[in-house]
Amino acid sequence: MQSHPPYTVHRSQAGFQRICRRQVGLELISYARIAPLDGTYGGPETEYQTLIKQFNIPDEFVWERETSVTHSFGRQSDEDGRDVLWMHFLGAVPSMDSLDRQPEWLKSGFILTWLPRTAQARRPLNSSSAPPEVTQMTYTVGLLLFSPPVEALQRLVEFVKSPRWRTATFDPYVLVDIALVAWYHRIDKVAWDVTNLIRAEEEDIFQRARKLKSTAESVVTDLDLHRIHTSAKNAIFTIEALDAAIRLVDSTLSNHELFGQSQRGDRLWENTHRLLHHRRELFHSTKLRTVSCQARIKNTIDLAFHINTAHDSQVNLHNSRSVRLISIVGLVFIPFTAVTSIFGTQFFDYGEQHMDVNPDFWILWVIALPLTLVIMTAWRASEHDTLQWPSSPARLSLARWRKDRGWSERDRGSGATSGATELRNVGLRNV
Repeated sequence: MQSHPPYTVHRSQAGFQRICRRQVGLELISYARIAPLDGTYGGPETEYQTLIKQFNIPDEFVWERETSVTHSFGRQSDEDGRDVLWMHFLGAVPSMDSLDRQPEWLKSGFILTWLPRTAQARRPLNSSSAPPEVTQMTYTVGLLLFSPPVEALQRLVEFVKSPRWRTATFDPYVLVDIALVAWYHRIDKVAWDVTNLIRAEEEDIFQRARKLKSTAESVVTDLDLHRIHTSAKNAIFTIEALDAAIRLVDSTLSNHELFGQSQRGDRLWENTHRLLHHRRELFHSTKLRTVSCQARIKNTIDLAFHINTAHDSQVNLHNSRSVRLISIVGLVFIPFTAVTSIFGTQFFDYGEQHMDVNPDFWILWVIALPLTLVIMTAWRASEHDTLQWPSSPARLSLARWRKDRGWSERDRGSGATSGATELRNVGLRNV
């Protein structure tokens, strides 16, 4: 009788890897790069059809692969008693070196089959001489992975090498747990990458917020809104992948409940079920962190637009100060211009030897200075809405004066309207 090694890993001409262990009917097969997971197969049609027929891959799985589904979970039973379970995984990996590049999509397919064999006594894993714990149904198990992540292959090899490999013949969902935890580690790494990118965007935008009083163009000119929106998009993709994974775990738990209806109280089944619950909590934990990152990047986007608006306001304020200074200078010289225009008098007579000043030159100052003072006082009153005499602390509030006079902002400019309103109020009080 030919003996088989504990496990083998080899690559066929079709470009797939195979990990086998045959002693008790367990056959773990991992197919990597045998075909692109999405779209039509680019290789020989006979090769792809042979693979589908040889392992009796469900048509639903093939259709889902060709239509690039976000995620899927299915299970069906054949007439010969074989059960088939399949899943699709999908996630986006952002480019860490350049956010201008489109994210790379992680796509993986999972097919698990098991066929009942005979009841077999199961012993503890750490002892082959201990008495059997329970007599339980065993299964011939097959596993196919399309484009599996490296973490899944590593965990499968470790599982086959360990004494735990026999548990898959009693509860095939142990292999589903391996696939889920491998996918979690990959998605959790993606979530941390997204978190680090968002943290960098936050630090950059906070540094810019501290420079809001500056009118330097560098505060906003090199603000990359495209990069910030790309980080937000990566967070959305990650949450989508986590939601899909959580749905997969929930579907796995419900199907594992059905699978274990006859195994209630069995420690192996209960341990696998607890592990599946733990995987769901892990995905939820990563989702909570990513949802927080999504809220943070939304706040960053809002702050970026506020910085643009505040910078424009600072520039406009700086420009308005210059215009205001020019206006004040013009305001000071307006009275002098008005007086000289009115009188049109020559105050200076340039003689051959010296310049003579007109005796009426004092009239210019007598008229211009009070007029300038009146104009400046009116301007200050319009700025502060109060009149304050230079030598007296008494102030007259223009707003209060207008209110007392019946000149509110709504009724200003129409004395008849104000009077009618007052008469109407008096009439209401009399009634």
